[in-house]
Amino acid sequence: HGLYLHVDAAWAGSAMICPEYRHFWAGVEGADSIVFNPHKWLGAQFDCSIQFIRQPEDLVRTLAIKPDYLKTHGHDGIINYSEWSVPLGRRFRALKLWFLLRAHGLEGLRAMIRNHVAWSEGLARRLAGEADFDIVTEPMLSLFSFRHKGGAGADSDEHNLRLVNAINDDGRIYLTQTKVDGRVAIRFQAGQFEATADDIDAAFAVITEIARCLT
Repeated sequence: HGLYLHVDAAWAGSAMICPEYRHFWAGVEGADSIVFNPHKWLGAQFDCSIQFIRQPEDLVRTLAIKPDYLKTHGHDGIINYSEWSVPLGRRFRALKLWFLLRAHGLEGLRAMIRNHVAWSEGLARRLAGEADFDIVTEPMLSLFSFRHKGGAGADSDEHNLRLVNAINDDGRIYLTQTKVDGRVAIRFQAGQFEATADDIDAAFAVITEIARCLT
């Protein structure tokens, strides 16, 4: 119908540097714009967003201001990135991404993402093997959700809220909650830049230990 199509790949977009995950955004070539945030998974410092625009002149026409004191005479053809975002001033945001690539390389960043995905899948399998846990949503890249079998109906939702709060109050790991089909679920995502396999093992120990204490 000719509608503008924007793809917000804020978190998962970073995984697209790995060829084996690109099927997740099949059809993305039909988008008018795409954004993803390397500070969410690639390890860049906040803030760092990458933006792809099919027709950047539409963005520039919307955001550009051209008072006389901002004109650079004789350089009308240059790209002025103050016209690509809301603030008139702009920092050298690309430098942090350049340093990240120089320090770790594309293959190093791919290895990190592949590890995170594998570790999350492994943790989901371990929790699924526990009699008192259910996997609610299977791993999608390095994110999945689970529930602990405590109580029934609304009581079970309350139990899982108490569990995620107890885990966070414990302080060793931090998890968040969501709702899937109207039921509370606990989210797990491996994504910290310096995370190790031992950290994921520790997360399993914390989750199961605190769940036992609440039962």
